[in-house]
Parts: sequence; C-alpha cells; structure tokens
Amino acid sequence: MTRHMIFPALMAALLVPVKAHAATVKVELARFHILAPPAPSLAGSSIMVEPADPAAVSSLQFGALAAAANAELARAGFKLMAAGQPADHVARISLTGTSEVVRKRSPISIGVGGSTGGWNGGVGGGVSFPIGGGTRMVTAAQLTMQIRRVRDNSVLWEGRASAIAPGPDALSAAPVLLQALLKGFPGGNGQSETVKVKTTP
Repeated sequence: MTRHMIFPALMAALLVPVKAHAATVKVELARFHILAPPAPSLAGSSIMVEPADPAAVSSLQFGALAAAANAELARAGFKLMAAGQPADHVARISLTGTSEVVRKRSPISIGVGGSTGGWNGGVGGGVSFPIGGGTRMVTAAQLTMQIRRVRDNSVLWEGRASAIAPGPDALSAAPVLLQALLKGFPGGNGQSETVKVKTTP
C-alpha cells in the first residue's frame, strides 16, 4: 500500500462510529397503593403528568422527563392527556441525581458506600458494563411518582425508584427508572424490591 493510500484508509478507520454497548442496571423500588383487587383497575383512565415542583413545569428538563413518563404510563394502560385537558388522574414526578466519573471494569458494580465515595444518601443498586477499560460517567438518580385522583385529590399510588446508571445526568437515567417503576403496574403494595433493566445502546 502506498503512502497516498494509507492516509485515506486511516481516516476511514477513524471515522467508523464506535459501537455503543448496553449496560445492565439494578433499580431499587418501593411502591405503595390502594389498587389491589377488588379495587377497580386504572387501565384506560386518563392521566396527565405534572412536576412535583410547579415551578419546573416550563423547564426543558421536565419536558423531556414528561415525555419519558408518558411512554411508560401509556404502556401501563393509561390514556395520556396534554396539559390543560381534563384528566381522571394526575401523575406528579420528581427527579434528582448526582454524577461522577468512575473507572470502567468488567463488570463494575457500584453501591451505597462503595467506590463512588460520596454517594451515601440512600441511592442503591448498581450497574454492570460490558468488557472494556477506561472510565465512564455514571449518575446516582432517584425518581418519585405519585398518582392522584383529580376529583377528590386522593392519593391512589406512589412509588420511588433509585439506581446508579450510565449517563451524564439524572435525566439520562430517567427511562430506566420509569421502566422499572411502572413495570407490572401497580406492583406490590408496601414492598421493596430490586429489578434489573438493560439500557438501550
């Protein structure tokens, strides 16, 4: 291969996109509700997503979080309503988290009080990456959701999901937390459990 051929070949190799890998995330759940049989199912009823903090309703972060929540609520059987439209129920959500760069091993498992140093605030779980070295940004995130009936403002269901997931911020972890939290809705009442969710590459 001549020098004139080597340079284009090298550039082509550098421009090949790096294949993303899925990661397995442990999500810790706690759910409470009054929806056990013979209580009527909420499937098919309408719902609207709101932030737990009303001041956040116009933020770009809440818009992205609401879109992720709507996708999982629809999968759980709810009929989605836009802001300003009448709904049977309202889902109030909040999301918090802190991020840190960690060394990537195979597998890596990060828990409360582990290699993440300052993450001792009750966020548990862990994350396993495929084989590979280097470092990775991960986020310890917690999401809470409360579903209220609009006509009398009574709380029907509430849950909390926490995990350490790959990503630069809490919003990047939200789809994993929501998927786990609403899986098998309404889930067990007053039970804490750990579920594994695989991230999308």
